[in-house]
Amino acid sequence: SEQRIAETHILKSLERALGLHFDPGAVLPIEVGVKPDAIDPVNKVVVEVYAMVGEVKGGQLQKIKGDILKLALIEKILGEGWRKILCFASDEAAKYVQGKSWVAEAARVFEVEVHLVHLPADHENNVISAQNRQHMVNPT
Repeated sequence: SEQRIAETHILKSLERALGLHFDPGAVLPIEVGVKPDAIDPVNKVVVEVYAMVGEVKGGQLQKIKGDILKLALIEKILGEGWRKILCFASDEAAKYVQGKSWVAEAARVFEVEVHLVHLPADHENNVISAQNRQHMVNPT
C-alpha cells in the first residue's frame, strides 16, 4: 500500500539522519506484545510513524494518542534510556503534538521526540491520492 511505502521511506530517512539501524526482526521483551513501527535495539530507540499528509482528524487523533501511550509504556516496562520517537510526514500532522494541547504536553512529559520527514513529491502525491480514496469509502 502507499502508506507502507511512505512509512518505509520515512524510516530509511530517519535512520540516515539519526545514525540508527532499525531491525525489522527485533521484538521487545514485553509480555503484552507491544509492537512499535521500528526498533533499534542496539541504540535503544523505538519509533512510531505517522505517514499521513495534512491535518489529522477523527480516528487519526486517537492513533496518535495511542502511539504516545504505547511509547510511554515501552519505557516504563523496559526502563529508562529508551529514546521514543514519533515521526510525521507533514507539518500539519506534527502540529497536533507540538502545540498547547494536553496531547502535546503528554508527548513532552513522556519525552517523546517529534520528528518530521518530508516525503518526496511523488510519494506524497500517492499518499494524498490514497487518503482521498479512503475518505470516499469512509466519510468522516
